[in-house]
Amino acid sequence: MATDHYQPLQHPEVQQGTALRYVGATVISGLALYGAYYVAMTRPPLAELVETLLVSLLVSLLVQAALYFGLDASRAQIWKSVTLILTVPLFLVTIGMTVWAFSSLYARTMPDPSILSSMAM
Repeated sequence: MATDHYQPLQHPEVQQGTALRYVGATVISGLALYGAYYVAMTRPPLAELVETLLVSLLVSLLVQAALYFGLDASRAQIWKSVTLILTVPLFLVTIGMTVWAFSSLYARTMPDPSILSSMAM
């Protein structure tokens, strides 16, 4: 099917999005994020908290990738998949370097608690 510039609504990328997909993605992602919020507010042990947050994050990301962005294994969506594959490592490196920088700065700039307790006396 040939498409031209005068009928932009005939493009397959535009036709794949439906209101049901967007509403479903919003509801499922909202429930996953609310579940993570609820678990965080109940203050479980750290290991359980991290596991729950990671599962919630993965569910939310997969739902958004499949329903919002239309990622699938089809040949038509190959460039969306390539950009995702190239973006994820960059994102992880950026977050990792930010965490490393802030933890390093914290260790270098915060005073030793033993010095503060001796100064208070």
